[in-house]
Amino acid sequence: MSAAATFLIVADARSRRSGPSWPRNGRPVRSAPHTSAPEAAALLRFLRLATGVRADEARHAVSERRESENPVRVLFTVWPAAAHLFPSVPLAWALQAAGHDVRVASRPALAGPTTAAGLAAVSLVDENDLPRSVGAATPAPEESRQAWSRITEAMAIDPVDPVAPHIWRLQRDYVAPALNDLQPADAPPDRPQPVLDALVRFCRSWQPDLVLWDPTMPASAVAARTVGAAHARLLWGLDHVGWSVDRYARRKDELGEALTDVDPVVAAVRAMAERYQMAFDDELLHGQWSLDPMPPGMRLPTGRRTVPMSWVPYTGSGVLPEWLHERTGRPRVALTLGASMRAFSKDSKPLIANLLEAVGELDIDVVATLNAAQLEGIDRVPDNVRTIDYMPLSHLLPTCSAVIHHGGYGTMCAAAAAAVPQIVAMDGDAVMEGPISAHHLTEQGAGLRLEHAECSVDDIRKMVIRVLEEPSFQRASEGLRRDLLASPSPADVVPVLERLVAEHRTTV
Repeated sequence: MSAAATFLIVADARSRRSGPSWPRNGRPVRSAPHTSAPEAAALLRFLRLATGVRADEARHAVSERRESENPVRVLFTVWPAAAHLFPSVPLAWALQAAGHDVRVASRPALAGPTTAAGLAAVSLVDENDLPRSVGAATPAPEESRQAWSRITEAMAIDPVDPVAPHIWRLQRDYVAPALNDLQPADAPPDRPQPVLDALVRFCRSWQPDLVLWDPTMPASAVAARTVGAAHARLLWGLDHVGWSVDRYARRKDELGEALTDVDPVVAAVRAMAERYQMAFDDELLHGQWSLDPMPPGMRLPTGRRTVPMSWVPYTGSGVLPEWLHERTGRPRVALTLGASMRAFSKDSKPLIANLLEAVGELDIDVVATLNAAQLEGIDRVPDNVRTIDYMPLSHLLPTCSAVIHHGGYGTMCAAAAAAVPQIVAMDGDAVMEGPISAHHLTEQGAGLRLEHAECSVDDIRKMVIRVLEEPSFQRASEGLRRDLLASPSPADVVPVLERLVAEHRTTV
């Protein structure tokens, strides 16, 4: 059945049935008005964009829509890093604004950023309760490393492909270790699994209707299934897991018995399922569907059900300084290397020093979000550079004419939303998603790629001048913003999630 037909059938079925949508635990039923004109227009736009439904069919679906009689309980599960939390915040706000109950579950370290965003935090287990320390750079067990090495060779990824090797490297070196931190790949089903068990306990207590989970936390899918909740992945970048699992499956078909290693991610999720006596299947790896907030032109092709959603930048909150909106008559350039570079790149000082030297000779104002550790040992900060430990990019970038950054998905999308030309600065092996972002930006003409090992200070200076003075970069950046806005907003997606919950929620 097509996605379009599914949406229409679910909408029609809900319009005819009587009684509340998800009556449980004595929750009061509220009356449901007809869809408002703006809401109908938003849903119509989504249906046409996401499913290709004919306009008359989409209008029928919209006309039959009712808001949920009961609030939906939505649990977000997030790997414990702000960069994973922030992309989910606008959708959580939209769900709350529609009257639904929202919780965000992670480690206690994420409780502060969660509550600062106005969301209710659920602390699972502390790092002291985990079998190993948490951090995407934490080495995997030797057996897993050997398996990844053999699988990497078997994948036969073209090394000159501009994107594929970097997607696989991210999956192998960052995404899989992040999963391994919270769900050790070598844990047998009968061994206590703190994060999984804590999620199951909370789901059994709170009884969510929908679990939206970080791709590095498939334990959430197992927990959702124990209570019959609908569940979906909420991507915070490209679908590395989906792409990699698909690639592995194709190579397995081609190589047959010659490829004997089991994908370590699959092995870990299978052990979780066995612990709770459930069959392992594709939904536990990829969700019943996935919410994808990446620009349409960047999304990876996978064979899974996807709900597109626009990336609405949220990068934290704080009191804005008075100087933020002062006008000096000179262009402002932001310089930020992201929290990930602070955590994983301990040798970025030569890059920082060269960037500061390059911009110091230009007639521009620079705001650099560099902390004391990053500035330690830097001989001189130029007079036209203002350093600040942290500034929400969603507030800083709209005041800028260009940005130099590390290529993180969140930073790239925040800059695209502000229509700001970008320079992606990469340094050695600490590149993470930088090459992928840089490729997309250069292909679109909205930015430049800066390979530190290959660029002199003068080369960097010329790059900054180009993105500031050549109109083509600004035009292309405005095109990127239009690309972001082509997908439905989080508010537009809420009624679609309501329908998908009605379709997938089961009674256990």
